[in-house]
Amino acid sequence: MPDTESIGELEIQEEILKLMQDQHDWSNAFLKHMLRHALPWSEADLAASRERPNELFWEQRVNNALSPARNSSLYAKGHVEHGRARGTHRITEKGLKFIREEWSFEELDAEMARIQSSSGSD
Repeated sequence: MPDTESIGELEIQEEILKLMQDQHDWSNAFLKHMLRHALPWSEADLAASRERPNELFWEQRVNNALSPARNSSLYAKGHVEHGRARGTHRITEKGLKFIREEWSFEELDAEMARIQSSSGSD
């Protein structure tokens, strides 16, 4: 479903890390609440997901970014770990270093490619 107007996964992940810099535990629901108005979602982003009809496309992508089972997630990159409460997430030292040093999308993309090549694709 992504189109040229959709917000990219890397941009979504970067915005999640920016929010998580406070080092609190974050639930998916609260992250989605905060992200709802943080990014300029396109019409395609605001459409219902084909894979998960009860979610908007952008919400599905937030869930994907926070899924420990996905090779391209913030967990796979070591930027996020499980929070203290069930169903919560918190930024790691690696995630803080990444977001505070503002590595480029190209560097993140290269890291994603490295992770995917070492463990297969999603």
